[in-house]
Amino acid sequence: MLRMSTLMDIEQAAVKLPAQEQQQVLRFLLRVVPVAEVELAASRQFSEEEIQGWLAEDEESMRRLRDGT
Repeated sequence: MLRMSTLMDIEQAAVKLPAQEQQQVLRFLLRVVPVAEVELAASRQFSEEEIQGWLAEDEESMRRLRDGT
């Protein structure tokens, strides 16, 4: 059996695994590694007016790019 003693050794070995085994390693890590319970920031809410303004701005930028102005 190959002895791995550093994170780099483990990372290099993991990259060489087939995708299915990489997924198994990931599932294992998700089970055993503690995850800090951090409260997520509230999702941002945008008005329809803001979204439409951004779209219009983006479309105008694209038009100028295509026109070369």
